[in-house]
Amino acid sequence: MRKVNPLAAATGLLLLISAPVFAHHGNAGYDMSTMMIRKAATIVDLEWTNPHCQIHFDATDDKGNVEHWTLEAPPPGMLQQRNWERKSLKAGDVVTVYFHAAKNGVPVGIVQKVIFANGDILHAYPDPN
Repeated sequence: MRKVNPLAAATGLLLLISAPVFAHHGNAGYDMSTMMIRKAATIVDLEWTNPHCQIHFDATDDKGNVEHWTLEAPPPGMLQQRNWERKSLKAGDVVTVYFHAAKNGVPVGIVQKVIFANGDILHAYPDPN
């Protein structure tokens, strides 16, 4: 009978148990086939954090109600490669936001790009168009 190396067994068990830690969520909860656009969106906050930045903004819907949105963005390192900075979006900035909204109607989504009044564009992901 062959002996099992205790260190190898412990390492294998640890990797098996910790596998979910390496998993990452997908985008199945978002309508990736439809691009939402919110014009005159007022930035509330940009959370510059890992594993995802968060953009909080307020926008008025078709009925005149203010919606409070939270959008997921890539981590800071990826955004910096696309010319974003920690202070790219400041509270009070009025912008146009393109994003994929949650399928369940909750005001959350994944940001695609932000356009400023002067025409400057910040892409969160490569533009599909």
